[in-house]
Amino acid sequence: MNSQTQEPVTIGLSQFIRRIRKDDIPLSAMDAAQNCTLDLIASALAGHSSPAARAARKFAAGFFPEGHCTVWFSGSRLSPSAASMVNAVAASALDLDDGNRLAGGHPGAAVIPAALAWSEFLQKAGDDFLTAVIIGYEAAVRIAAARDLSSLDTFSTGRWCGFGAAAAAGWLKNLPEEIMAHALAISGIHAPIQSASAYSRLGHNTKEGIPWGTLTGLSAVELAENGFTGPLDLLDHPDYYNPEEILKDLGDSWAIERTYFKRYSCCRWAHAAIDALVEIMGTEALCAEEIQAVEVHTFRRAIGLKNQADPATLEAAQFSVPFCMAVAAFHGLEALLPMDPEYLRMEYLSRWAKQVHLVLDEEMEALFPEKAAARVVVKTHSAQFEYRVDHPKGDLLNPFTFQELQNKFRHVAKRRVPDAYDEKILSAIHSLKSISARSFAGCLGEIQV
Repeated sequence: MNSQTQEPVTIGLSQFIRRIRKDDIPLSAMDAAQNCTLDLIASALAGHSSPAARAARKFAAGFFPEGHCTVWFSGSRLSPSAASMVNAVAASALDLDDGNRLAGGHPGAAVIPAALAWSEFLQKAGDDFLTAVIIGYEAAVRIAAARDLSSLDTFSTGRWCGFGAAAAAGWLKNLPEEIMAHALAISGIHAPIQSASAYSRLGHNTKEGIPWGTLTGLSAVELAENGFTGPLDLLDHPDYYNPEEILKDLGDSWAIERTYFKRYSCCRWAHAAIDALVEIMGTEALCAEEIQAVEVHTFRRAIGLKNQADPATLEAAQFSVPFCMAVAAFHGLEALLPMDPEYLRMEYLSRWAKQVHLVLDEEMEALFPEKAAARVVVKTHSAQFEYRVDHPKGDLLNPFTFQELQNKFRHVAKRRVPDAYDEKILSAIHSLKSISARSFAGCLGEIQV
């Protein structure tokens, strides 16, 4: 795109955002937004007591003034941007949050906290909140999917999730298109660079930078409202983005309907290997002790994870294909929903993980990022078994049913909140099209976990 003769992509995207009305959104997308909300609340409840979430709440209480927006499951209230950031920490802490294959990351952990906080603050209806969620996913996923990964060589969601947070808040605030465009541009420039994320040991709380990306996206909206400007041609840079892809067929389909969900609290790139291992063990009636070696034939990015056999933190464990497979082999799939920090101290898991070998498979590499596939070979003393998974559970072609999403929430909730409260949250989510956003947010703040 020639930015001297055509309007910048930020303007085109902002025009689209401003034109959207609730009636423009198909029921299927609204239903998808409800499903994403249910899944994200489960992820946030699971991550609420994590060290990262506790630290974020303490930081926010001292750094930000009190406000009117709910910090979920805490009884606290902060400004919209601060509450969004803190809730995003909980939602992304355990790597249980949703994702999009083409974007290569996790829009929900940023967009849903941002959309709900601003919907609560502006006293919007529940279907306004759902519409804002849909818009946020659309902006974030389109921009992320249009990246040139040879130039922007990172899948860290913090680099692009702020676009979605800004789009959701901007729509709720009915920003004029030029101000919305500047908010998007500022968000892109202020996003966390994550420059060391591929170098570090990935055992830390910063992870993909989603919470800070959320905060910078929302601060970009308020900066733009006050006259601050950004480079409107940010997304027109041909070395970094495919501008045409960002604006192609806007409104013909909705990115939120292509969301995947997780049943394991670990990097999505490990899920196919875990599914394949469990399938082999179930079919062949194997126990973990019988397995002498495991080969995981997969794509380059999965091999590039740190994959520590003896991770010291939950964050390091989330990015270890061998360790997550060990947990599943010994303790079953529910042991990863979410992963218990006690497993980090179990030496037999680390010993077993050391016999898992990751192998670059050119066929799997060619499928990525559209698919995060794996072929697993399990060797025992007397036999060898093999199984391939192209679509781990939760993918579009191997989806969760609505009942399975509810079961995920109930499984997370049963050890954390009273039975009556988890059913109250489910009822509120089911009623989102007819209740206020403030009522829903208030439900999430009624109890301290």
